[in-house]
Amino acid sequence: MQKILARIGPGMMLAAVAVGVSHLVYSTQAGANYGLSLFWVILVISLLKYPAFRLAVDYTNATGTSLVTAYAKISKIALAWLVVGFFVDMFIATSAVALVTAGLFISVFDLSYSNIQIAIALMVISAIILLNGQYKKSERIVKILVLAFSLLTIIAMIFSLPLLGSDDRAIFAELTPSRSLSIFVIAIAGWMPMPTNGALLFSKWVCEKRAIEGDKFDSAAALSDFRLGYTLTVVLAMCFIVMGTGVLFDTGRIAPSRPPEFAAELFTIFTTTIGQWSYPVIAAAGIAVMWSTLIALMDVMPRLTDRLAGIITGRPREASSRYTQFSIVQVIGVSVILLFFMKSFTAFLYFATSVGLIAAPAIGYYNYIAVTSDEVSSTYVPKRGIILWNWLGVIVMTAFAIAFLYTRIFEL
Repeated sequence: MQKILARIGPGMMLAAVAVGVSHLVYSTQAGANYGLSLFWVILVISLLKYPAFRLAVDYTNATGTSLVTAYAKISKIALAWLVVGFFVDMFIATSAVALVTAGLFISVFDLSYSNIQIAIALMVISAIILLNGQYKKSERIVKILVLAFSLLTIIAMIFSLPLLGSDDRAIFAELTPSRSLSIFVIAIAGWMPMPTNGALLFSKWVCEKRAIEGDKFDSAAALSDFRLGYTLTVVLAMCFIVMGTGVLFDTGRIAPSRPPEFAAELFTIFTTTIGQWSYPVIAAAGIAVMWSTLIALMDVMPRLTDRLAGIITGRPREASSRYTQFSIVQVIGVSVILLFFMKSFTAFLYFATSVGLIAAPAIGYYNYIAVTSDEVSSTYVPKRGIILWNWLGVIVMTAFAIAFLYTRIFEL
């Protein structure tokens, strides 16, 4: 068991980033508001995004470098996409994760401080932890937390199955085309099972893992690790929509939008399905998985941003890391957003997910360009089926992005 745990890593970091706001918030709300009617939407979106991540693994296996290097070689436009995407992940997405994590802390410990105050405190604490160890320490922490939470989630989902359709309740909603439904589906497409720019994060984690493990973490190990992490994110998304349906759908209860209240409702889902005795375990696991998401983001974004800044300024690759400086910039930037620009938590989440949605087609396209470039040997170029699968994802995600822009323009 210890050998197996030692061989995995980036996949669990990927799962940590995914099993956060997207799963705990959107999957649960999908079940609570629409029953199992959106089950297929989450599944299809997850399948359509898979090739973009797979191409990232193939590129890193072939070159030993992250996609940041690839995008820099493709074009200035590709590099501009990175700048925008990194800004969203480093500040906006991290802010959303910090808020949800803070909501869990407030709910469990009945804290009298505001959600924003707790979120900033968690950011500072996480940064201090990471500055003393960086990737190796964050991977060790995240692996344990994600695996423990995953086991508890699957158990809770199994216990919730008898609740489906209980008391003569329906399990499917009668979906009527509406603006609110469209916006929610678009949000799901943006961040389920995670934003497509997670492919760039994974490529960097593979590089970090190789720097530690060397040949022990070869191409086959990296691909297996990715498949494990991605499959886990999809399975857990399905678990949360089933639990949301079994506990909340057609009961008159509404999933709250504010983080502390939503956290309390989330814990109720687990205790309803497993039993009140499980609250301490579930509370600890919930905090653990959201905090692991925050740690994973704060681990990778300063290093990716450092690399991006180095490419833009012509800084040598072998130069000393500026991880600490960019970590401080991240904490300050997120704090400013939370203090001065965060008015509505729900609107904030929709904005973060929607930006990820708009970037998804470009990332799928640029990952294809990277993996089919001259620097990638034919051994690592994906088969035709994966390439066509990726193009299908690009086309569908482009349609979602256009739909999102249309809804925004129509709103104005």
